[in-house]
Amino acid sequence: PSFNSDSKSNFFNGKPFEFENPILIDDLPKVDVVIISHDHYDHLDSKAIKDLSDLVDHFIVPLGVGAHLERWGVIKNKITELDWYESKNYKDVDFTFTPALHFSGRGVFNGNSTLWGSWVVRSKSLSAYFSGDGGYSETFKKLGEEYGPFDIAFIENGAYNVDWSNVHMYPDEAVQASIDLKAEILFPIHWSKFDLSIHPWDEPIIRITKEAAKKNVNLATPMIGEIFELNAIPKKPWWKKLRN
Repeated sequence: PSFNSDSKSNFFNGKPFEFENPILIDDLPKVDVVIISHDHYDHLDSKAIKDLSDLVDHFIVPLGVGAHLERWGVIKNKITELDWYESKNYKDVDFTFTPALHFSGRGVFNGNSTLWGSWVVRSKSLSAYFSGDGGYSETFKKLGEEYGPFDIAFIENGAYNVDWSNVHMYPDEAVQASIDLKAEILFPIHWSKFDLSIHPWDEPIIRITKEAAKKNVNLATPMIGEIFELNAIPKKPWWKKLRN
């Protein structure tokens, strides 16, 4: 997440939706690991990294992204860079970097100069998938066959538009991706922070809720910052109280 918006993020990645009581880095406990999906401004914020650097034990990032972190003051030995299908075990948790249909770059002239992707995170008691950004593709079936089933899948569900359907999924595609991944629980993300497209802020969650019910997919809809157990996932439509 981007706790404090980068100065260039409004130009390259839109502006945040208006909201109250933002999560502050000072509110976080000590962090063992931070994983980064790619270096777009809404996923990699320089001020957030600077503020997090002393709080985090280790950063695991795509190839090329480590240079950003070092430039912002993160010590090199706290950074691991991975290529697709490479893994890092940290404190008995396996972090595997996997493909996604997306792109990278923080400027007009450095597109795809770093790698982008998704993450498979496995411990002895939990198997999770984090999509990062990406369009729908056969990759989800491949990952489901190779690494699934997953206890929970965090899948992007916002910033979609017909003009960039190859790099961001529609809500129905996010539901299908969770099915392909063999995920027990679908946790939709990437839909209520940054205003990146022309759809209303709550359209993604309305559409994915309907599609998940149609496809019998177990959908988690926690409030922002809510803590929950996998055997008691929140399902309240809290966004309805915030609609204009």
